[in-house]
Amino acid sequence: MKLYYCPQTRAFTALWMMEEAGQPYEIVRVDIRAPGHPTEAYKKINPMGKVAGFEDNGVGFGETAAILLYVAEKFPQTKLAPPPTDPRRGRFLQWLMFSPTTMEPAMIEKRMGHPVNSLQAGWGDYDRAMTALEAAIKPGPWLFGDQFTAADLYIASGLGFGMQFGMIDKRPAFVDFAERAQARPAFKRATEIEAKEAAKK
Repeated sequence: MKLYYCPQTRAFTALWMMEEAGQPYEIVRVDIRAPGHPTEAYKKINPMGKVAGFEDNGVGFGETAAILLYVAEKFPQTKLAPPPTDPRRGRFLQWLMFSPTTMEPAMIEKRMGHPVNSLQAGWGDYDRAMTALEAAIKPGPWLFGDQFTAADLYIASGLGFGMQFGMIDKRPAFVDFAERAQARPAFKRATEIEAKEAAKK
């Protein structure tokens, strides 16, 4: 398995996932700021030219949610995703997709200061999105009780990023959730790898 990665980008989420999975993988550095990026070769991995990208057995693809789901299902022993027959599966998929489909646009909405029509916008609006998320994570410790999943990882990663840059309010439930996730050994390992990779610049 190869993780196409650039430090100090959203590719950190996929890096964290690889550390949670605990399986051998290779980091392939991608300079997203280099002249000529994305190359035609890289677009065969991720057609958008973004990071993260992923490759397994010669097949490449992009999109963080896809990477997280692929890895969780490839290694079911990690229990990072409920199996397809689990009644919680649909809810898991909802929250796994929540970060890119709802949190990200809501964060941009807040940052740009442009109110949207909650009925027309696919993500509703910032307040609607954050209220729904807060209600989901408050019971704790994770979205599915004691079981940490890839959905928790993606939500926690988005919360950490959003709160760091003022795009998500630091509601107590958000801060507590992010801090619990960041206390995980895999997060700490990913942070160490990130620091080493950033130092190579």
